[in-house]
Amino acid sequence: MVNGATFGETMNTEQKGAVTGAANETAHQKATENALSALHRITSSRDLNFEQRVDAILKLGAGHFGLPIGIFSKIIDDQYEIQQALHPENALTPGTSFELGNTYCAHVVQADDVCGFHHVGESDIKTHPCYQNFGLEAYLGAPIMVDGERYGTLNFSSPQPTRPFTGEDIELVRLFASWLGHAIARVADLHALETARKELEHLATRDSLTGLYNRRYMQDCLKSELERTKRYGKQFVVGLLDFDNFKKLNDDYGHDTGDKALKLFAKVSSALMRDTDIIARWGNEEFLILMPETGAAGALKYLQRLTDRVRESDFHAGDEELQLSLSIGLGIAEPDDTVDSLVARADIAMYESKQAGRDTIRQRELD
Repeated sequence: MVNGATFGETMNTEQKGAVTGAANETAHQKATENALSALHRITSSRDLNFEQRVDAILKLGAGHFGLPIGIFSKIIDDQYEIQQALHPENALTPGTSFELGNTYCAHVVQADDVCGFHHVGESDIKTHPCYQNFGLEAYLGAPIMVDGERYGTLNFSSPQPTRPFTGEDIELVRLFASWLGHAIARVADLHALETARKELEHLATRDSLTGLYNRRYMQDCLKSELERTKRYGKQFVVGLLDFDNFKKLNDDYGHDTGDKALKLFAKVSSALMRDTDIIARWGNEEFLILMPETGAAGALKYLQRLTDRVRESDFHAGDEELQLSLSIGLGIAEPDDTVDSLVARADIAMYESKQAGRDTIRQRELD
């Protein structure tokens, strides 16, 4: 008998402990396998965007590790900023920042590796500001690396102590953080590609000086609008505008002053146009305005406001005040029109406007 128990009873107790330990280990391995399967479903889902995947990973980690608080953070210098968070009481808001040294993640940054504490109050870091201020007893965090540079951390914590973390726990949180790093890089690459695509599209469709659409883009718009006219009988009007005495403006005051006048027109016309109107730089000092589902009366009213606003604009060449004016020709689209025939009528009307003394609007009827 040993301490009141027979030898056989002692063996049975040890055997039971071994069986229980093996069962716990098997259960933990199974839970890890389930977590890996869940991670695969999350990261491969086409129905989830980046933010939704992060949210799902935070929930997965919180449940698996038994740590109800999950944070995806970004770290810049000594500032720790929450990007996304999971909290039982929704007490953490994205965009909230802390001094890095006041968080357990400072240990992750210092070690450049996974760090975990399962009972801070019984450890040698119980004086840490994070424990003193927030009372977090347990923590498990991993660095997030993007293209070889530290981005932030993925971390989970709890105000209650937890079981000691296993090697599987450490590898799993490292895997979570690794996926996040690759996903962040992928999002950044996609953003860069989209920015480049938009820039190329802008260069292909916009005039570099004024920022208005260019002639090629307007030609495509005119073709589409003429198709709508033929198919549905939708009326539209084009206005061809030309600065009066523009060559003299360039000759007398320089091309910079001429460019300044063109930019002023772009600013004024863009401010007055409707959402459906399209304005393009058609030639050197010529502009074409497409006004869908508009009749002659509505177009004349808009164009008169435009010419008045340009004429009344505060425009100077050095200390000298100058007055700008426009001659405008109006063309009303007909079902049998082509782009060339429609613009040609507007061009003839604009020429008639100049012949009539400039600073006027003329409409050319179909011959």
